[in-house]
Amino acid sequence: MLSDKLISLLNTFSKPQLNNFKKYLSSPFFNENQDLISLFDIINYQLASPVNNGEKYPQLEKENVWKKLFPQKKYKDVQLRRLCSDLTKMAHSFLAYKQFKNTPFQEQTYLLSAINEPDLNKHFTGIVRQTRDLQQRVGFRDDEFHYNTFLIEQNCHKHLEQMKKKPDNLENLENADYHLDCFYITKKLKNYCDFLGYKNFLSFDSKVQLFPSFLEIIKESEFRKEPSVNAYYLVAQMLLNPEDESFAEALKQLLFEQSDKFSPEEIKLLYIHLKNYYITIKINAGLHEYYNNLFEIFKMQINQGNILDNGLITAQNYKNIISVGLHLKQFDWVEDFIQNFTDKLPKEVQDNNLKYNLAKVYFYKGEYEEVIDQLREVEYRTLVHSLGGKLILLKTYYELKETMALDSLIDSFSIYLRRNRLISKEMKQQYMNVLRFTKKLANIPEYNKNAVEKIKIQINNCKALAAKNWLLEKVEERE
Repeated sequence: MLSDKLISLLNTFSKPQLNNFKKYLSSPFFNENQDLISLFDIINYQLASPVNNGEKYPQLEKENVWKKLFPQKKYKDVQLRRLCSDLTKMAHSFLAYKQFKNTPFQEQTYLLSAINEPDLNKHFTGIVRQTRDLQQRVGFRDDEFHYNTFLIEQNCHKHLEQMKKKPDNLENLENADYHLDCFYITKKLKNYCDFLGYKNFLSFDSKVQLFPSFLEIIKESEFRKEPSVNAYYLVAQMLLNPEDESFAEALKQLLFEQSDKFSPEEIKLLYIHLKNYYITIKINAGLHEYYNNLFEIFKMQINQGNILDNGLITAQNYKNIISVGLHLKQFDWVEDFIQNFTDKLPKEVQDNNLKYNLAKVYFYKGEYEEVIDQLREVEYRTLVHSLGGKLILLKTYYELKETMALDSLIDSFSIYLRRNRLISKEMKQQYMNVLRFTKKLANIPEYNKNAVEKIKIQINNCKALAAKNWLLEKVEERE
């Protein structure tokens, strides 16, 4: 088979990307080797062909490709491997070029450096003005803004020196230094916040750390007025001081008031930090009143339009938003959300996610017969749907007092957990404990209050237990 490295790379290209790569290869400015164009054409044709008898790309065996490239020449493996290597490098170069062209500030700042000559003064000042106008229109004040501004100001200072004019002041140099500090501080805090986010569930040590008194210095500095610095300063303090909720509230206020100062990728990352704070530190500790905070954050993201990526919502976000809304009994809001956002899921998962999450809505509303009908339509293609669907059905049979159906499901669910190798031991134990306690609770006679109290103690003491809150609710109903 031809180079797997090359084929796997080209296989990730979309059809428009493949067409553009062909244009890139065909430009003498980028490539003068016609054999690379021919090799790409052979591979591209096969990538578009259907699989033959389960075998992928049978025509891309090395000697087959060689005969198409050089019909009159004897096969030379070294030469073919070199061509594959060169085409791989060209594909890498193409991706880098596209990334460069898709980053207008980067292109402008590189251009400034290229034309930073005394004889090109008019061109230089014109590009500086255009770049600053572009920054003003975009409006972001994130780390990339500070880095680009540093490059602009540094080039302007250098240009004045090359013009052999004694500057009236060092404004450009001062600005360059200020924005370099902003860039460094933001990046340093960003890395540190990522470390703090992973710290709670990773066992290995890390050397990501701040200089002594770093946060104290930033706290009283002028850099706090910069949205990027202030945002990650608040994230760091929020994660270091989880009991002090003022940092989370301040971060939420900043994201509400200044979301336009961050790129879509940056604002999503900051929201992830904020949501994880409420989930892992508050809600997972049993403080369920913080579901309201989480719900408010999801609604902020929806209103600001940054819950979507390229017009689509992920199945995970879709499910999480519905789960939080249902926990708070915001049924009308959840149903509106499902109606407005289901078609923004990837098409291949829309129908299944709709049915699965409607089953959850019916369960929370107590419409248990509808739950069963809805779950019959769900295809359990993912572990999330499989475990979640079985758990909803378990709760539904319990609520309906369908003893035989409940016992049968507990048996089949236990077998599924034992046999499925994709489920971790910890997760298996959580679900096995749910089955154990549900069966116990269902079999306790109505009059046996001592048995109910005993199982309540066992549930409270159990550390590995999914649906713990639901089980405790059912115990309270029996007390």
